[in-house]
Amino acid sequence: MYAALNTLLARPALYARTGDAFWTDPHISQGMLDAHLNPETDAASRNHAFIARSAAWIRSLLPAGADVLDIGCGPGLYTRRFAQSGWRVTGMDFSEWSIAYARSQDAASRYVVQDYLQMAYEAAFDLVTLIWCDYGALTLQERHELLKRVWRALRPGGLFLLDVFSEVFWAGFAERTSWERHDHGGFWSPKPHLCLQASYRYPERVTLDRTVVLTASGTRSYNIWNTCFTAERLLAEAARFGFAGQAIYADVAGAPASDASETCCVILQKPVGPGG
Repeated sequence: MYAALNTLLARPALYARTGDAFWTDPHISQGMLDAHLNPETDAASRNHAFIARSAAWIRSLLPAGADVLDIGCGPGLYTRRFAQSGWRVTGMDFSEWSIAYARSQDAASRYVVQDYLQMAYEAAFDLVTLIWCDYGALTLQERHELLKRVWRALRPGGLFLLDVFSEVFWAGFAERTSWERHDHGGFWSPKPHLCLQASYRYPERVTLDRTVVLTASGTRSYNIWNTCFTAERLLAEAARFGFAGQAIYADVAGAPASDASETCCVILQKPVGPGG
C-alpha cells in the first residue's frame, strides 16, 4: 500500500497525463455543469456578472451577422449571449452534458460535441473564442495543434480571442498538499472516497493541481495543468503559425493590460492577403 501511494503522490513529470477521464466522466461532468451554472463562483466558469460584462465587450468587436465559433463553450453561457447580439454562433465542447444543457437554453446557436483539437473547419468564421484560460491547460504540442486548426477555421482578417494565466499567477501559486474524506460521495465520485490533493509549481512557468481518488474498488488520478504566459511569450507562440497580435488586455472584459493582473487576454488576427 505504501509503495502504491508513494508512486501516486510523487511529483509527476511535466505535462504527464493520467489514464482516467476527467472532462468526459459522467459523474464529474455533472458536477462541472453544476459549477458552470453557479452564478457566484469562478470555478468551471467565471461568475455570471463577469460573464455578462465580458460578453458585452466581446460583442463590440464585430458587427451583427458575424460567424463566431466558441470552443470549450461548456453550457453556452457566452454562446447564448453572442447569439442574442445577432451573431451566427457555433458552440463546441466535448462534454455531452454541457452541450445538452446549452441546446436546451439556446435554440439560436448550433452546438457540436467534439474535441476542438480535432475540428476541421476551413475559412468558416470571423471570430474564434477560447475563454477561461483553457489554452494553458494544453501541452505544447496540443497548443500548436490548436493554433493550426484555429488558423484554418478563420477567414482572412478573422480574430482569435483567448485568455491565459499570467506569470503573476504562477509567482503567487503556493505548493500544498491536503486530503479530504467523503463518506457519502462528492464531486470526484458518487461512492464513498478519499481525495489526496497536491499542487505543484514548475520552473517552466507551469502549475499542476493533482487529485488522487481512493474508493473501495480502486484508485483514479487527475492532473490539471496550467501553463502561464507573458503577453509577449503568447504572441510569439502564435506568430509561429502566422497570427499577428491585434490587441492585449488584462482580461476578457477588456480591462487595460496590466503587469499586476493574474490573467492576460490577447486578440490574434489571421492576416489578409498572401498567407492569410
